[in-house]
Amino acid sequence: MVNSMQHTTAPTIRCLTICLVGFAAWVGAADVKVACVGNSITAGMGIASNQAYPAKLDSILGTGYQVTNHGNSGKTMIRAVNDAYWKQPQFGDAISSSPGIVIIELGTNDSKDYIWPSYKQDFKRDYRAMVDTFRNLSSKPEVWICLQPRANNPSWGMLDAVIEKQVNPLIQQVAMEAGIPLVDLRTGMNGHPEWFQSDSVHPNAAGAKGMASIIGTLLKRPTITVAMDASLEGGLHAPQGFGFQWYRNDTLLAGETAQSLKPKARGSYKVSVKIEANTQSRVVSRPTLIVAGMGMRTPKQRLLRVGPSGRLELSGSGALQVRLSQTGGREVDVLGKPTSGAKPANGADTAPVGSKREP
Repeated sequence: MVNSMQHTTAPTIRCLTICLVGFAAWVGAADVKVACVGNSITAGMGIASNQAYPAKLDSILGTGYQVTNHGNSGKTMIRAVNDAYWKQPQFGDAISSSPGIVIIELGTNDSKDYIWPSYKQDFKRDYRAMVDTFRNLSSKPEVWICLQPRANNPSWGMLDAVIEKQVNPLIQQVAMEAGIPLVDLRTGMNGHPEWFQSDSVHPNAAGAKGMASIIGTLLKRPTITVAMDASLEGGLHAPQGFGFQWYRNDTLLAGETAQSLKPKARGSYKVSVKIEANTQSRVVSRPTLIVAGMGMRTPKQRLLRVGPSGRLELSGSGALQVRLSQTGGREVDVLGKPTSGAKPANGADTAPVGSKREP
C-alpha cells in the first residue's frame, strides 16, 4: 500500500517554495482523497456502482485512501458542447472534495463524429486547462491522466480509429508538456475483449476491475527520486526507464531527453520516466531543488532539502544567500546559516531558515 505521506506537504515549508512538495509530510495525516473524474467508463455504465473501477480502486489502494466516483455518462473534455464535463455537478463535486490525487479519464465521447470534426482544435487546450484547474487547488493534488481504452460503436458515431490516432496522441502531449503522470489504459486493456460489454465501449465488471488494477499498480509504485552527485559535477540522474523528459520549474526542457541532466540554472528539477517498454505509461519524480550561490561569477550549485528532523539542510559548508521561487514564480530571499556543533550523518549543514517578507 502506498504511504499516504508521499502526497502531503508540511504547511510549515510550503510558504517557501513548491519545489519542496513531497520531501516532508505530517505523520498520521488524514486519508488521501482520490477523485476519479470521467465519463460513463468511470461512472460504471451497465454495471453496479460497487463494480465500477473507482470502487475497485478503493479496495486496491486500501487503508490511507478514500476514492470517490465523479463520473458522468456521455460527457466530453471539450467544453464548448452541451455535454461538456465542465458543466456538470460532478466537476464541482470533484473540486470541492479537496483531492490529494485526481485521475482524469475523458476523451471517448469527444471522438464522436458530430463533435470531433468541429471542435477537435479545442481538445488539447481544454484538457490542459482542466489539468491546471485541479493542480491549482489549495489541496495541490497530483493529477494523473489516462489514454482512452478501445471504444468502437458506429451507431453512436464513435470510431476507435479517431481515439487511437487523434484523441490519445493529444492526451499524451498534454501529459508530456504539463509534466504529469500518464496511465496507458489503452495498451493495458487491449487483448482483453472479454473485459468489454456488447456495446464495444464500456467495461464489464471484469474490465472495470482490470482497469482499477492498471491504475492502482501505478499509484502504488514508490515515488521515483532523482539521484544527484554530491558536487553536482555529474548532474542529476533519473532511475532506469524507457524514455525521459526533464523539466525545470514545471517547464519542459526541450531536447533534454537523456537519463541524466546537468543543471544550467537554479530551480526545481523533475523528470518524467516511461516505465515500461510496451506501454506509454509514465511517472514523474519528486522535485529536486537546485540553489546557486548569489554574487559569484561562477555560481556554486548546492542542494537544499528537508532533513529527517524537518529542518532545511544545505549541502556543503559556510553561509549562503539563496533565492527560492514561490508557486506563482515570485522569488523569496532566504538566508541559510550553518549551525555550530555536530553535523548530520550525511554531512550536510543544517540551516535554520527565515524567509523575508515579499515586497
